[in-house]
Amino acid sequence: MTPTTIQPVSNQRHDHGSHGRELILDARNIGVDFKVEGGVVHAVQDVSFQLHKGETIALVGESGSGKSVTARTLMKLLTKRATILPKAKVTMSGKDVIAMSEKQMQKLRGNDIAMIFQEPMSSLNPVYTVGQQICEIIHLHNKVSRAEALKRAEALLTEVQIPEPKARLNNYPHQLSGGQRQRVMIAMALANRPDVLIADEPTTALDVTVQAQILNLIKDLKDKYGMAVILITHDLTVVRQFSDYVYVMQNGLVQEHNATQALFNNPTHPYTRHLLASEPKGAALPLEEGKHGTVLEGRGVKVSYTLKRGGFFNPDFFELKAVDQLDIKLSRHETLGIVGESGSGKTTFGQALIRLINNQGGEILFDGERIENKDRKEMRPLRSRMQIVFQDPFASLNPRMSIRQIIEEGLVVNGIGADSRERVALVRQALSDAGMPDGILNRFPHEFSGGQRQRIAIARAIALQPEFILLDEPTSALDLSVQAQIIDLLRKLQNEKGLSYLFISHDLKVVRALCHRVMVMQHGKIVEQGPVADVLNNPQTEYTARLVRAAFDIAA
Repeated sequence: MTPTTIQPVSNQRHDHGSHGRELILDARNIGVDFKVEGGVVHAVQDVSFQLHKGETIALVGESGSGKSVTARTLMKLLTKRATILPKAKVTMSGKDVIAMSEKQMQKLRGNDIAMIFQEPMSSLNPVYTVGQQICEIIHLHNKVSRAEALKRAEALLTEVQIPEPKARLNNYPHQLSGGQRQRVMIAMALANRPDVLIADEPTTALDVTVQAQILNLIKDLKDKYGMAVILITHDLTVVRQFSDYVYVMQNGLVQEHNATQALFNNPTHPYTRHLLASEPKGAALPLEEGKHGTVLEGRGVKVSYTLKRGGFFNPDFFELKAVDQLDIKLSRHETLGIVGESGSGKTTFGQALIRLINNQGGEILFDGERIENKDRKEMRPLRSRMQIVFQDPFASLNPRMSIRQIIEEGLVVNGIGADSRERVALVRQALSDAGMPDGILNRFPHEFSGGQRQRIAIARAIALQPEFILLDEPTSALDLSVQAQIIDLLRKLQNEKGLSYLFISHDLKVVRALCHRVMVMQHGKIVEQGPVADVLNNPQTEYTARLVRAAFDIAA
């Protein structure tokens, strides 16, 4: 594989010598190659940056730009297939990191430099309690008793604002929420008061309000201890709010760097301008009054679960109302957004409306026909008319099936297409409509990027020519520019095919760009609803106002 032609970008910061902070980390000419079948991938090429005490720098770019590989190089946490090129030099507090032995690196990691990873559930060991895992980090670098380590662990959980910290020490990771698990990861990273903290997409999988809490927590701890932070993200709102200096990466190269405000005010590289223009923009085309009938309606829909608390000999059963007697009406050609934090009942409500789960009360009508009591067999004729696109396309696409088999399966099951040739033509048309080339029929899901996989999932849904699609967080795992492409695609398909969307999300920027109306859910109830512009510009409840602040200001 031929290396990309490297554009000359100054190794020296634009604000060099202007702020008087002590230089703590100096990375020069970082290059990392990966051996793959058929050659070598130049993942990072000649990347240089500087980090000063008490500041936050951001590494920004799309997936595959080399951000995380660059950060892992600082801690020498790369796989055996990776090679750090000889000219790379990383100096931290006067020490040459690249030249260190593994034993020296073990002392450095967690003590001088620590890292918070993107997915805390994958980073925490599921068989050990939270307390055991924090104590392990403390014992690695300090000779203290078990009681002293537990005392420090409790203090750390208090510091990262986890409620009932003493009780949480005995919990396992699966017993905590996503936001609490990320706080545990921060506590572990801060256990030995590192000089440098690397935060690798620390909030990507979290709700906007939890995201705001985590980012503000990192900022407060940074200010308290004078740490330096390297923030890796593709969310430009986060970058603008929390970083002092930005490095923009693409294809393993730094394309541009500058002080945050200067970069946002005057981006010079086309790629930086492309990233800044990728924030979800625009609005749904207005619906013509009185020209559209109702495609989906729910009246008093209820979904509840019986849960158990208490011990084996003294069980206490109680009812959890996930969806508490809700009404909904979706017009043809309309996009209705449902927003709220995790656990608010959004996905449960959506799945009940299309009969993927059973409801315990209320009426559900699809195109005027009652469907709440229909069994699986009775629902089958309606399935081609209502489709769903899930949050994670990799999980929803069968890895053992080719793209042709994945899309054709629904056509075969629903008896669409007279023969194989006609079905293949329909598959090719669906791929074309979803913005994918039709020459990929024999390839498999793992061969595509996240955005391409989501397009394939959309192609599978529209191949059946539905009237209604439930979109469950379809853009939350995607880069900003890919999000913008998917939003444009959904708008285009809606206009061309007259589709109706129920759009479930916690990303209010995407909701503002795509939806006509929005419903805000909390604890299984609808707390506010109305036209998107009205609800987001003038929220009537404190809960909605908090969601809006977290999405647009990161100040909640």
